Amino acid sequence: MSLSPQSQLIKRNIDQFEHGNWLIINPDDAALFSLLADVKLTVLHQYFDVFSQSGNTQSAVTFDSRDIVADSANLRVERVADLHTHVFAPFISAVDASDVLIFMPKAKAHLTMLLNMAAALCGNGGRVHVVGENKGGIKSAGKILTPLGDVSKLDSARHCSWLTCDISSAPAGFDIHDWSAVDTYTHNNHEWQVCSLPGVFSHRELDQGTAMLLSKLPAILSGKVLDFACGAGVIASYLQTLGCKASFQLLDVSALALWSSAQTLALNHCQGIIIGADTLQGIDGRYSAIVTNPPFHTGVKTDYRVTREFINTAKQHLLSKGKLFVVANRFLPYAELLEEQFAQPSMLAQDNRFAVYFVQS
Repeated sequence: MSLSPQSQLIKRNIDQFEHGNWLIINPDDAALFSLLADVKLTVLHQYFDVFSQSGNTQSAVTFDSRDIVADSANLRVERVADLHTHVFAPFISAVDASDVLIFMPKAKAHLTMLLNMAAALCGNGGRVHVVGENKGGIKSAGKILTPLGDVSKLDSARHCSWLTCDISSAPAGFDIHDWSAVDTYTHNNHEWQVCSLPGVFSHRELDQGTAMLLSKLPAILSGKVLDFACGAGVIASYLQTLGCKASFQLLDVSALALWSSAQTLALNHCQGIIIGADTLQGIDGRYSAIVTNPPFHTGVKTDYRVTREFINTAKQHLLSKGKLFVVANRFLPYAELLEEQFAQPSMLAQDNRFAVYFVQS
């Protein structure tokens, strides 16, 4: 397994880990852990893919949405591998850390939230580090760090930079609820509430592609329905508030999305099973319907892997005559991928940006 550019930069500065207690947040590749095999550290994974790779397992994890709403700490899975403690969760509230290293996320609002969490964890006198690709916005991270303390650049290489902040103005604490937003969405004269966190797809707005998909979904879906790449739970909550009596499961790779989905369901007096997984790996169930607005980015890069793997395996997760609804940007090659796996996929709607596809197993 090769090191990402960010991890290669870390390798150049491996001596940094000789001192202090380290927390790493959202590493982008599991190869980093063999590089730090002799270092005792905690790793917070807000994304299930690298978390599962770190434990060499493909098993999905499931939660009841009501349990997450009752206590956010219930959305947490911990695995210990030698000197490393890996945690899949939307946040971490207590850890003995003098240094926190954050891999630069795509959204600046997500970074701001992570920085405040990190500074609260290590406190004044601790250090918060950010590593990221130059084209991913790492240069702007310094401005976001400045209110927390003095910022310096440790190193630049592989088109990446490592910034360090000596914390002198740490927040008193971190509460994930303080970073969530609740908005009223409206579609086809129907209103419902959506809760979302920074870093979750289509944060605080109804995505146009999802809106097109909602217009083509039948409200009479029944049986067990999977909302794949559920984001903030927009699709499942919309259908349930219309009176759909199906049993919903909501799956996403992001713990932030799963937390948001649980809150969204509760706001609308709905419920569902929440699943953390990388594509459909580790999913045993079969569904009467699967609905999705799948991702096509990994960070700032276009990446078809998730959707390609999803389409290649969706048929085995559908019951006989099960339905699959997919919305995607028109420039993406999803029609061809669907044709490889299903007989006679159809296009339910399209405009100059999006298309909604339908297939039946």
